[in-house]
Amino acid sequence: VYSVVIEDDVLMAAFVHITDHSHGYEDVSLPICKQPIIHKGPIIIKKGSWLAFGCHILSGVTIGEHSVVAVNSVVTKDVPPYSVVAGNPARIVKQYDFEKKKWVRML
Repeated sequence: VYSVVIEDDVLMAAFVHITDHSHGYEDVSLPICKQPIIHKGPIIIKKGSWLAFGCHILSGVTIGEHSVVAVNSVVTKDVPPYSVVAGNPARIVKQYDFEKKKWVRML
């Protein structure tokens, strides 16, 4: 099912790109514009998340609640709740530690 679900209190900066599909290119005998659309599943952006400037959220991804997607990141897989992801492809760089009551670097 093609869909994008954005829950409450999600903050989005300028130039955020969210797409639930892409163009196929497998058949080299056909122009890309004539090939089937690729869809990996719906996008779900959970409550309280922040999508920073210029980030890209691709098909089939869930952004966990209260997570942050850093500037210009490309998210190709699910982001756990209470995480900060950065890069291309995006990877977890911080997570909130409820026992320590602070954000912890994952590098």
